[in-house]
Amino acid sequence: MKINLLGHIIFMSFLVNASTAAQAPELKAALPMVASASVPLYPPLAHTANMEGVVHVRVTTDGQRVKIAHAEDGPKLLAAAAEENARTWQFAVHEPTTFTVIYKYALATKWDSDPNNPVVVLRLPTEVQVSAIHFHTGY
Repeated sequence: MKINLLGHIIFMSFLVNASTAAQAPELKAALPMVASASVPLYPPLAHTANMEGVVHVRVTTDGQRVKIAHAEDGPKLLAAAAEENARTWQFAVHEPTTFTVIYKYALATKWDSDPNNPVVVLRLPTEVQVSAIHFHTGY
């Protein structure tokens, strides 16, 4: 009797572990390395309108280039610019994948750089920050 009970316990333990393993998230593939991309700029109309925001762009690759870039949220002017920029990216050869890139557009009142040029920080392939000087509208 003890052997059958022990066998039953081992079998049940196997079933629980197998179902847990089936529900566990798969390991994520490594993100591709960006080999080239256009410099993201602050959209002029959004800059003039003192528009800031965050845009999440869902990028799908074919193993070398962006196949689809779709802005999931954010102000329309910024979303269009982020999508356009993401479509310029090319990668080192990799397994086709899908991931999200966060574009952050911000305007600064204190500016130590050339006022005619934005400051761009790239944390590729998952984050892009574009900052420009805040235009004072004299209100």
